[in-house]
Amino acid sequence: MKNFLIIVLGGLVALVLVMVVRTGLIGGGSQTAVTRPSFTVYDGDAIAARLGAAIQLQTVSKSLEATPDAQAFGGIAQFLSEAYPAAHAVMEREVVGDYSLVYKWPGTNASAQKPIGFIAHLDVVPVETGTEDEWVQPPFSGAIHDGSVWGRGALDNKGQVIALMEAADHLAGEGFAPARDIYFLFGHDEELGGDKGAGAIVNHLKARGVNLAWTLDEGSGLAQGIVPGIEKPVALISTAEKGSVTLRFTARGQGGHSSTPAPDTAVSILARAVLAVTDNPYPLRLDGNVVAFLHALAGEMPFSRRLIMTNLWLTGPLVKNQLKGDALTAASLHTTTAPTIIRGGEKSNILPQQAVAIVNYRIHPRDTVEAVRDRAVKLINDDRVTVEIAGGREPSPRSSASGEGYLAIAETSKAIYGDIVLAPALTLQGTDSRHYADIADDNYRFTPFIYTPDDLQRIHGTDERVKIENLAGAAAWYEALMRRTAS
Repeated sequence: MKNFLIIVLGGLVALVLVMVVRTGLIGGGSQTAVTRPSFTVYDGDAIAARLGAAIQLQTVSKSLEATPDAQAFGGIAQFLSEAYPAAHAVMEREVVGDYSLVYKWPGTNASAQKPIGFIAHLDVVPVETGTEDEWVQPPFSGAIHDGSVWGRGALDNKGQVIALMEAADHLAGEGFAPARDIYFLFGHDEELGGDKGAGAIVNHLKARGVNLAWTLDEGSGLAQGIVPGIEKPVALISTAEKGSVTLRFTARGQGGHSSTPAPDTAVSILARAVLAVTDNPYPLRLDGNVVAFLHALAGEMPFSRRLIMTNLWLTGPLVKNQLKGDALTAASLHTTTAPTIIRGGEKSNILPQQAVAIVNYRIHPRDTVEAVRDRAVKLINDDRVTVEIAGGREPSPRSSASGEGYLAIAETSKAIYGDIVLAPALTLQGTDSRHYADIADDNYRFTPFIYTPDDLQRIHGTDERVKIENLAGAAAWYEALMRRTAS
């Protein structure tokens, strides 16, 4: 018995030592510092005025059936050419898919290095009818108020378009000539899936034999006050994005008068089908990418929390239990299930012969569209319910977190924003990046804006706005990134 206790005690001591050593390998504030070079200080007020003018052009994507507003999209193309003459003097511009814009900035030694692409989109979502009066500033005013530019598209995604063009115009005006080709790829229907915009652009580039080293799109940014336990801005550089699929559940039952119902009706059959998938969510998993994310954050945490984060082989169940309490973090760990529409029946005393539910899944990169459908069929396990795919797209491939593009984004973020935390991430929403997987070695998603919790509610919501200091910082960031990667 004594020997057994000695063995157990020795094992516990060894376990503690292993955990402490692993924690020490990461250490507090362990992320590599980057020397901050001088960078251009942009006139934020001037950028704000130009963004405000762009917001006033109502490039709204209403629906797949609606025809784009040719005047608005033609207007923003004309506006960009007039607002940024130096950039337009050195770039080749083409209109693709009727409304999307492709800019090519030819490199002086283009054959020596693959080109890079900056992706953004010109369209915006509609403002929900009846909510217009809830805005502090009118949604398409482009008003400058309280240190911000207000209006639909300020954050998603005209602010990025304008910051990119500001950087290009400044560089061109200084006589900068990139060594490699640089593309600006501005789609017009990202909010509808991007098939006619980004999809057409990709086909256009394919036809010309263009293969990109990497692309950079929206999708994440510098999160401040969003990541629990971290006060500094966290630069979340997305290396992949979730896919999505919408499933249609159709339940069929015996119709007739409600006074003589069968044991089951179409509605009760459908209700159980929806519960079958919602009561059995996909399990949360700490895969290699999540571990890399948590390890990146661990260096900024107190020792006790760092001890937990750096020993996930032991503490994984505890960490998963903590993460599942927040919808945002939980969503990054698994495929999500969300019933969004349910309908059936015409009158209170008539038994419907069928009822329909729409369930939307956001697919983690380890799952597939077909696998999601198959799992739903297995969980429902009822021949009276058909499960159909009503539209879907696969998750994107993972891009390298050690490749040229990722490292350049990380180093530029440190150089411009100083004392921040860097971490790889997964974009939960869809972006135009997914269209470029076939013609780019890597695709990254990162907008150099500092986002607060309130900003997340304003994207696609009421009172969308972007701080003027964000616009100035983003323009400097894009300039520094182009200098770093194309000099």
